[in-house]
Amino acid sequence: MPGSPRSPATPLSPRSPRGSQPGSPANNSPRVGGKLAYLASRRTSRDSETGDVAPLVSARYCKRRPSNFLELPVPDHYRPRVCSLPEQYNPRACDQIYRLRTFSITSKGVINRGDSLISKRSKSNTSVCSTVSRPSSRSGRSGERSPFEGSCCGSSYVSSENSVGITKYRVVLLGESGVGKSALVSQFMTSEYMNTYDASLDDEFGEKSVSVLLDEEENEVVFIDHPAHEMSVENCLTTYEPHACVVVYAVTDRASFKKAEDVLNYLWRESCVDKMAVILVGNKVDLVRNRSVSSEEGKAAATHHDAKFIETSSGLQHNVDELLVGVVKQIRLRLAAKKKRLKKLSMSRTSLSLQAAKDILHKMCTIDSKSKSCENLHKL
Repeated sequence: MPGSPRSPATPLSPRSPRGSQPGSPANNSPRVGGKLAYLASRRTSRDSETGDVAPLVSARYCKRRPSNFLELPVPDHYRPRVCSLPEQYNPRACDQIYRLRTFSITSKGVINRGDSLISKRSKSNTSVCSTVSRPSSRSGRSGERSPFEGSCCGSSYVSSENSVGITKYRVVLLGESGVGKSALVSQFMTSEYMNTYDASLDDEFGEKSVSVLLDEEENEVVFIDHPAHEMSVENCLTTYEPHACVVVYAVTDRASFKKAEDVLNYLWRESCVDKMAVILVGNKVDLVRNRSVSSEEGKAAATHHDAKFIETSSGLQHNVDELLVGVVKQIRLRLAAKKKRLKKLSMSRTSLSLQAAKDILHKMCTIDSKSKSCENLHKL
């Protein structure tokens, strides 16, 4: 009624918009928050009145909200990184699995085609070691090549068939202690980078073998590395009868270079350079500021003793693959030349005399190019 006092129990409310009821959400919601703020406040008040837990820890909020982005189904089990390996693969079971390093020689140099894990016991017709099925060893159809073949990331697991008939080469490493012989051998074993500056590698001397696939032919190379004070050069040659000798010195140590020259002199006096491959290696070329032996000195020493020459760095993995491939290539060339000489012995005396004259003329014409060819490990 007009003039009657307002009831204290009736609070003042703002004017509601036209057509809205007193109990509608638009009447009780704040103007700034809108309907979402109103619904949130109502839900919070209702949960607090019923005694439920906070919305963030409530069981109904544990369900993941659907996302607007594409979601992939979660598999029951995750695919491991070594799924291409056999189920019973054990890295320490050397009698079952071995590593095969694949290389190719192109006009641009040595190309590393990656490593493969080969089973010695399993037999398969699709083997990279099989001389019958090698062209189609890594592809499903004959004559095709896998797009992953030739990639360093394409390491795979395959089986070996003719691993028993693989030719084995023995290589002796000679030189002063501390020049990096063990570090080079450790890097020969894998395409992965090895921390060859680790002092623990100095104790890993002995015999190590690695399989190399070059020019579609597989060979097992056994590197024999003994400390210089443990076995002399003569004992190494008579004990192991190697196919190649790798004489190593450090470019930062002139005393080790003098030791390498003494070894080359012994091999030259004993005519070992005619029977086996001899390679002079100048290691640690990454230590440029500490270099005391120039490349010209090492090249001259190798040329004087009819040996090959290369400079490497086991710390930076520089020319390590080139040295490994060069060792295999030199051994093959030496063996092929030996077969050729044996074939000449069966010729008549006239043909033998003509061939000897040709060899003398060839040596006279190529004597000036020895210094150029001593760094080419792919030719005699």
